[in-house]
Amino acid sequence: MQAPLAGLGVMVTRPAEQAEPLCRLLQEQGAEVRRLPLLAIEPARPAPQLLDLFANARDADGWIFTSRNAVRCARRLDGGRWPRRLYAVGAATASALEELGLLAAIPPAGLYSGEGLLAHAALQQVEGQRFLLVTGAEGLGSIAAGLRARGATVELAEVYRRQPVAHPPAQVAEALRASAAILLTSGEALRQLLALTPEPLGELLRRRKLVLPSARVVEQALESGFESPLIPEQVSDAAYLRCLERWWAEQPPA
Repeated sequence: MQAPLAGLGVMVTRPAEQAEPLCRLLQEQGAEVRRLPLLAIEPARPAPQLLDLFANARDADGWIFTSRNAVRCARRLDGGRWPRRLYAVGAATASALEELGLLAAIPPAGLYSGEGLLAHAALQQVEGQRFLLVTGAEGLGSIAAGLRARGATVELAEVYRRQPVAHPPAQVAEALRASAAILLTSGEALRQLLALTPEPLGELLRRRKLVLPSARVVEQALESGFESPLIPEQVSDAAYLRCLERWWAEQPPA
């Protein structure tokens, strides 16, 4: 019996240290994987001001985490007690907290975003409450803005930043020609891919099927000339796989 992704070339652009589980999963289902990390995660240094943010927020009304990287980098910085009331923008972030023995409230399935979290029932009446938003540099500012508009106090703990990763044009061209689908995890990764793609291959890039984490990134892709990107039902390895399998099953034989 043929594997579900047999004959499909997939470019995986996650940071190198986080890509392997997804790459293995795709390969097990028959995909030909090209690894092209576009961003590297740089954890924040343990500056006194940042450490004080965590220490002074132990009794906050809630901590909000915007990504798995936010969870991991925060725990490296702060090994103390975290409050019982935790929020995560999606299932993958909640899973990272669960690995630490912590439970988090998340938006409904299909609404995994800053806007989706702001729709959570527990975050509607927050006047006078205090929150710590644990995120990356230039993270989901919409959450802080939305809560402040409702009368809450929000402090930002930026625990990591994404750094662009450069690749030789020939390496980018080889990965692009070998891949019919490209998995991207953020708008920053999309911008980096566009910047790295040699000009003659711009049209080829836009013919590739993008798999993106959110409607916000889909908007960026459409504005950049891509057509009909895919969005998994949640940001997880299994969901990315299911999304690709459904799309690939609908493609006519070569």
